[in-house]
Amino acid sequence: MGGCVGRSEELSYLEGVYEKVPVACAVCGRRHLGKTAILRSFCEDKPYIYLTGVPGLKSDNIDEICRSLSRFAGKEIRFDDILDLFPTVKKLCGRKRVVVIIDRYSDLVENFSEFNSYLRSFMNRELPGTKMMLIVCDNDSSIFGRFYYTLDLKPMTYLDCKGFHPDYTPLEHLMAYAIVGGTPAYQKLFVGKPMDIIRDQFFDHMSVFSLEAEGLVASETEVSSACTKVLSAMAAGAQNVKDMAAKADVSTSYCQKMVDDMVHKGLVQKEVSSGTSRRAVYSISSNIIRFFYEVVYRYTHHVEFESPQEAFEMARDDIDAYMERSFKSVCMDYVTRVYDYSFMGKLRRKDDTSDTVIDFVAAVNMNDVRRIMAARCRLHGKPFSVTDLDELRERSKKVEGSNKMFAMFSGAGFDAELTARAKDDPNVILLTLDDIYRG
Repeated sequence: MGGCVGRSEELSYLEGVYEKVPVACAVCGRRHLGKTAILRSFCEDKPYIYLTGVPGLKSDNIDEICRSLSRFAGKEIRFDDILDLFPTVKKLCGRKRVVVIIDRYSDLVENFSEFNSYLRSFMNRELPGTKMMLIVCDNDSSIFGRFYYTLDLKPMTYLDCKGFHPDYTPLEHLMAYAIVGGTPAYQKLFVGKPMDIIRDQFFDHMSVFSLEAEGLVASETEVSSACTKVLSAMAAGAQNVKDMAAKADVSTSYCQKMVDDMVHKGLVQKEVSSGTSRRAVYSISSNIIRFFYEVVYRYTHHVEFESPQEAFEMARDDIDAYMERSFKSVCMDYVTRVYDYSFMGKLRRKDDTSDTVIDFVAAVNMNDVRRIMAARCRLHGKPFSVTDLDELRERSKKVEGSNKMFAMFSGAGFDAELTARAKDDPNVILLTLDDIYRG
């Protein structure tokens, strides 16, 4: 299982399902999340048949399937009717324990309208009499409904992504994750010094990551131009549908429909704000898209008209500000990983500027006691001081709940006085970037 970085839990799940043969399992997830790589790693020590749909004609799909079956059989296999697939597979497998993978399932369904019912019939009537593990793999999670065992592949965590860059410092790990997120395909392409990659692969409108960020939106949404406006509005600070609609110059109802679709596709995430209003707030969830729209997009003209280097230099302050925001998100991820928590969210109040002093609050359970964590995050700049801690304590009085604790996350460190105070105060937690990436 060592050939797939950061996916040990997913591989262990598949191994557990494998012990239950005959069995059927669905594997789903957005493109580039490593579905095929996981399946390849899972099958490396097992007999397997890998079948895949292809975009194209019916005959193209039949040809591809027959080639795969021929490779497994060691002889030529040929048929012209898709309904001959499972009888052929069943005959080839015999009484052997074999993993049978059907990848890009949607392409097969698009070409063969009968394939859904054909698969269901095989799973219900024929599969139980075999020793197969049938895996159906697709981008579309709607196929989950007919499977008891399912693996819904999500982007990797910031910590799991460390495995792609063993020589990086914690700051470089943070930058790689902040820019391209937990998508394995992007992490594999992220080679070199982060700032060089930003300059060469984003501030050139024909570069790999710049084209991918734009293409991802176009491929995942029905109305890419309108969605681009909405994403730009989010990048400019709009958090609710009403503000997005106003900035994007579309109706609120139409904006809500697009936002809901992007939430479903995983491009946008929905949160509920703290405070009395409890409004739904939205943000771009895909890091590569968020970086493109929050930083690169506003310099599109300069990227196209001037040199990438000049556009990059103009954007340095925006890059630093983006990294600060990304650091806060990673700190929140750290809390969810380390603590048993019941609530996590950023503090958003119309009548308050608490965001400047409290970056997020969390309700954590420690020794069966519910505690409220107020957190402050700072990646760059001067080390945190006692004054910063006192400000955090004071501002946290506006946060509901008692039994409070105070967490300070810093890439710049802590001064000696604050360090000494924290040693004597169990309610104060100081964490460096190294601590967050220690695992």
